Amino acid sequence: MFRQRYVPFKLAAMSLPDASCRPGRGRYFYYFLGAGLLAILAAFLLDQTVTGACFLTSRGTACQIARALSKYGDWPPILLAGLGTVAVLAIRRKFATGRLLLLVLVAGLLTGMATILIHTAVGRTRPSAPVPQGFYGLRYETQWTIGKYQFASFPSGHTAAWMGMAGVAWQRRRTWGLLLLVTGAAVGWSRMALGCHHLSDVTASLVWGMAVGPWMAAWLENVINRLWSKLGLPPG
Repeated sequence: MFRQRYVPFKLAAMSLPDASCRPGRGRYFYYFLGAGLLAILAAFLLDQTVTGACFLTSRGTACQIARALSKYGDWPPILLAGLGTVAVLAIRRKFATGRLLLLVLVAGLLTGMATILIHTAVGRTRPSAPVPQGFYGLRYETQWTIGKYQFASFPSGHTAAWMGMAGVAWQRRRTWGLLLLVTGAAVGWSRMALGCHHLSDVTASLVWGMAVGPWMAAWLENVINRLWSKLGLPPG
């Protein structure tokens, strides 16, 4: 049984693969932000057409797939599955992989949860809302919109969490990043198919997640490493 006590990691040992993993380095980050803003603008212009085309009115196989993606693509199932996978990796002594997965998981989920603040401030109606479509802020007529499901459309929290994880993973392991990106796109489609979000909600979440996720990971990296050390697990 491995019982050796590890002293806290030194910064060099705690760091993930290389400095290129740090967000915001180089002009490509700003190119991405510029392209992302243009994509969001285009999505607003195409909202009615694309969101309507994606909406499923029948209860066939496609609708069942969309419901499954939406249900299991939310943060509680992601968290449970992710922590379970981290535990399995630790048991199999794949410590470096487990530590990286924990960072991807926590940074991505916090990136998604951060959209709650935007939901609250913006107050955009969902496509299925029984009120005129629009951005109502904190109040609609005489009622507060805070905490109201029908006024929490922009952006998509589901999609933001997946894209946050994809953004973190892409900088470190391209295969992980691609897999998470494709899964996040599928989850985003499911949210539109079920009438929960507009195209612009999902597009904004993609940009938000890919941009904010790496910053969140850079902020959390030392925290995750200290937690890993306190659990008595080696860095790799």
